[in-house]
Amino acid sequence: MNYSSRKKNKTVKYIILHYTGMKTLQSAYGRLISPLSDVSVHYLVSKEGKIYNLLCPRFKAWHAGKSQWRKDKNLNNSSIGIELENKGHDHGYTKFTSKQYGSLKQLINFLKINYRLNDECILFHSDISPNRKKDPGEKFNLNKIGVYRFNKLKINNKNLPLSKMLSLYGFSNEYIKTHYDDCIMAVKRTLKYKKINKNADKDFKNNFYNLLIQ
Repeated sequence: MNYSSRKKNKTVKYIILHYTGMKTLQSAYGRLISPLSDVSVHYLVSKEGKIYNLLCPRFKAWHAGKSQWRKDKNLNNSSIGIELENKGHDHGYTKFTSKQYGSLKQLINFLKINYRLNDECILFHSDISPNRKKDPGEKFNLNKIGVYRFNKLKINNKNLPLSKMLSLYGFSNEYIKTHYDDCIMAVKRTLKYKKINKNADKDFKNNFYNLLIQ
């Protein structure tokens, strides 16, 4: 499989959640371990809740691609990637299973302890690459694994500009400028909207604000 060595000054700062986006677990597994593919990941969680440890986290997997979060770029360098078995938006997107949530919660808790990570370090692929990616998507519920990403934010101003809210969420300034609409749609996936579009009406802003202060 494809992987690289982490640079000595690069430590694990994030956990990135993905879906496989393939029709079967077998095809996803095969692609993730193939030296002929351009992708790899540290962990794969099946619908039945089985965890496959495909790569030791001390190595850099190729899962994030071109990405930014706050001031960090190319998050392969500083992250652990977890793929969740799901056909994805192109092949029949479905809800994630209770067994997946249960196993993922155990895995996340293990990694948080071992790498001294907090809830705000658990990110979606659509967060770090909003112009390219949709996963794990609007049917994934982060609260089901006991993660509350924004519980350390101290906000008491409902009149914040949307660009400021996007920054507080974690998008890089560059992405807010160049992929503004994609950032809005990524937030809607986190909010589990059924209809994903770039509209940012009053209801969306209220829901976004409530997410940031949860």
